Amino acid sequence: MPIHPLAVVDPQANVHPDAIVGPFCVVKGQVTIAAGAELRNHATVYGRATIGSGTILFPGCVVGSDPQDLKYKGEDSEVIIGERVRIHECVTISKGTVNGGMKTVIGDDTLVMAYAHVGHDCIVDRQVVIANNVQMAGHVHVGRKAILSGLVGIHHFATIGEVTIVGAMSGIRNDLPPFMMCEGTPAEPRNINLIGLRRDGATEEQIRQLKDAFRTLFHDRANNPTPMAESLAQVAATVPEGDTISPLARLVAWQSRYLATNVRGRMLEAHRAPIVGGKATSTTTPA
Repeated sequence: MPIHPLAVVDPQANVHPDAIVGPFCVVKGQVTIAAGAELRNHATVYGRATIGSGTILFPGCVVGSDPQDLKYKGEDSEVIIGERVRIHECVTISKGTVNGGMKTVIGDDTLVMAYAHVGHDCIVDRQVVIANNVQMAGHVHVGRKAILSGLVGIHHFATIGEVTIVGAMSGIRNDLPPFMMCEGTPAEPRNINLIGLRRDGATEEQIRQLKDAFRTLFHDRANNPTPMAESLAQVAATVPEGDTISPLARLVAWQSRYLATNVRGRMLEAHRAPIVGGKATSTTTPA
């Protein structure tokens, strides 16, 4: 039976006949649940919310709750959950606010483990792993294939670059570049994400270039007298003209934007990619 008789489903909700709503679930408001989505027992969804096809909501999770923001005044904001997303036990995902685009978005094929919190106006790109007890404040952006290990805390407005992995119990206060392994409080790049890059299809030559760039840009910055702008220019000089898609080119573009915005005390907020057609575009790749 697609909708269990012990589930409470609002008449405003649009539940596909091939979706499953288990016992003791609550679906309230303008909620759209696509074909193949499954709400297991005791899952709660508040509208406006969209649950993509093949997505599973595990017991105790709450999707579309009011933002934990004193400025929120009941605006008609929403949560968009992509396809084949797994939202595990007791995860909470808040909807957007008027100051953040009115949307909280979780991209396709993302895994959100138990007891994590995704704050209002967060944009999580595709194929991200958010481990147990990760706590994301509002307006956080996470690039594709990033991995946030257990008990990571993320300050609002922070951006985590694509294919970056953050070590357990780290505190993220500032933006983190793509393709890196980061850890600490505050979290800092410690090396390139070698395994993640290989899984993402990077060549050995591209990996070598990123290793060289890491040494120039991030290694032992406390004892490096060269200003970051000069180091960045040195790395940028090695990028072939017209290259905008290689990992090295994307790292240079990302770090250039970060350097420009950080002077004004904003963490890439003015340069973040828009949401197109209800899906987040990459937050780290140049247009």
